[in-house]
Order: sequence, then structure tokens, then C-alpha cells
Amino acid sequence: MHSCEKPLGYVVLALFLIVMSGGGMATSLGYGIDTRGYNLAHGRVVFKQHCMRCHDKGSEGAPVLGDPDDWSARIDQPLSVLIKHAIEGHGDMPPRGQTGLADQEVTSAVAYVANRAKTLLDRQVAAEPANYEPIDDVVMKMFLLLIGKERWK
Repeated sequence: MHSCEKPLGYVVLALFLIVMSGGGMATSLGYGIDTRGYNLAHGRVVFKQHCMRCHDKGSEGAPVLGDPDDWSARIDQPLSVLIKHAIEGHGDMPPRGQTGLADQEVTSAVAYVANRAKTLLDRQVAAEPANYEPIDDVVMKMFLLLIGKERWK
């Protein structure tokens, strides 16, 4: 073994231990969604009054509020991106959902729906854990693949 390979192996092992101890990634879906600083009650009112016309039944491809699968890919994005998409429009969604809502109202509505989607997805994962591989297991498999490589011996 070359002397420069040994320290690299220790670095990989240290990173692995940090991730496994919880210092790396969160284990729930939508871990980038942090809605604690938003007025979710106001967002709920705004969403129900102005956004449900499309998001109630999925009109024009809109993700349905109560369907976690419709939101799973969306909440993997940062909340700031979701807010930007709602304000400026994205894909089939027109800017502000073709309403006269202020930025603050749109932001509250997006935070509400992202929080709700994350909650529904977390419940779905808890109810059907066999369909989801915990992040710790994925990290462990990656680490075992790395240490199994010839170059690490």
C-alpha cells in the first residue's frame, strides 16, 4: 500500500461515520423543505381560496393537493425554487396561478402546500417502509462498494 492511499482511506471512513451519525443527510423525504418561518395558516387560506380550482382535481396537469406522489419530485427541490416557480410560472402553471396574489400570499401558499405534501409523503413512507430504502442503508451500500474496490486494499 502506498503511503498516500492510507490517509485517503481514513478520510473516506471519517466521512462515512459522519454521515451515518446523522451529520450528513436527513432521512425524511423533502428534507430541503423547511416551512417553519412561514405563515402556514395564512397559506392554507390562500391556497384553498385561489389555488384549489386547479389543484383540487389536477386541472391542466396541476399536482393534486392530497396526492403525495404528485408532489414527491417537487418537494425534493428547495422551497425557494418552488416559490419562484409559483410566482413566475413554470411548465403549465401560469405566473401566480393567473391570480392577483402578492408575493407574500403566493409564498405562504407554496409553503403550506409543500409542508402538507412533505407530511403526506412522510406518512406514506411510515405506512409502507418496504417501498423505501432508508438513506443510511444506501450510504452503507455505497461505502461497502468503495471499500471493496481493489484500490482500497
